[in-house]
Amino acid sequence: MKRVLIAGNCSPNGVKASVRYCGAVRAACAVYAIGYAENEADAEALSDSYDALLLPGGEDLPASHYGKEPHPAESYDDPMRDRSDMLLLDAFLAKKKRVLGICRGCQVANVRLGGTLHQHLPDAYDPVLWHSGNITGRHIAAIEPGTLLASLLGAGKIPVNSSHHQAIERPGDGLRVVAKAPDGVIEAAEGKNILLVQWHPEWMLDTMLPVFEWVVG
Repeated sequence: MKRVLIAGNCSPNGVKASVRYCGAVRAACAVYAIGYAENEADAEALSDSYDALLLPGGEDLPASHYGKEPHPAESYDDPMRDRSDMLLLDAFLAKKKRVLGICRGCQVANVRLGGTLHQHLPDAYDPVLWHSGNITGRHIAAIEPGTLLASLLGAGKIPVNSSHHQAIERPGDGLRVVAKAPDGVIEAAEGKNILLVQWHPEWMLDTMLPVFEWVVG
């Protein structure tokens, strides 16, 4: 059975991840562990031990990581997690193992690959959808045909949920934008062995299970 590492939130009290991500990996017929990398040696060891990486959602990545001054709406997470997520991404991609980035994970991976973020969507798009709304709400995302994401979920318009106020601005190296919302916000990008979605598929397993089946491989 395949083994998926879920990158965890870091705090003095432990390393955590939502049970939604755990359940999604189980539903895709894989086992999971929740962990983090304190240094490159940790990341190397974990990427040797696990078949794929899931970078989950969370708070904002500090703007300093992509050369901008912080926006007043920025909600800071923790530097241990920032470092861990990036070390793990580097290690898994170097070994050509699959990476799935969700919401914050999508943004972290994009920045690590040289891209930038819109720090606050209402400042970047007019009009803009209520992307930071209730996780159970839905809006449309249009998936480009002939893409990995289309092979998983179908090309064209699909309903997705949304809980974010930031999103990809300039895609990172090797990434292709493959889905957008009607207001123009980038909803997904993909590259070699990597799939990034801005929505939360772990809350929509009735339609989004193929995304987790892909990362399991």
